[in-house]
Amino acid sequence: MHRPRPRTPAQKHRPTLHAAAICALAALLAGCQSSPVYYHQSPLRHVVVLDKREISVLQLDDNRWEAYGGKQGGLFTTDMDLQRNRQIEAIEKVSGCKVTTAVYPPDQSDEHLLMQALVDCSARLGG
Repeated sequence: MHRPRPRTPAQKHRPTLHAAAICALAALLAGCQSSPVYYHQSPLRHVVVLDKREISVLQLDDNRWEAYGGKQGGLFTTDMDLQRNRQIEAIEKVSGCKVTTAVYPPDQSDEHLLMQALVDCSARLGG
């Protein structure tokens, strides 16, 4: 009769470590959809290039949009204004509607990379 070899302490805890790693990965991936990195990689995004800078634009619902990117690279107010105008222009190009309100979410306001905007499509742009 063959007796199974006793398991070492590391072998006894291996299933627990695998389960913990899987849970950590699942938690990390669940947060990706609301992170700025998600927007730049989403297959639903539209990429607009303005002033040689890429801006990813996503539609959230009928009149809510988000723009990510277009960073100017400077710290001056004029640089931030250029970036804001670039993001608004990208949303208007993709949606065909006029941006009425544009804000940076409080948790994303340090670099102003992610903008959330409301649009009014009652009067289409260019028409």
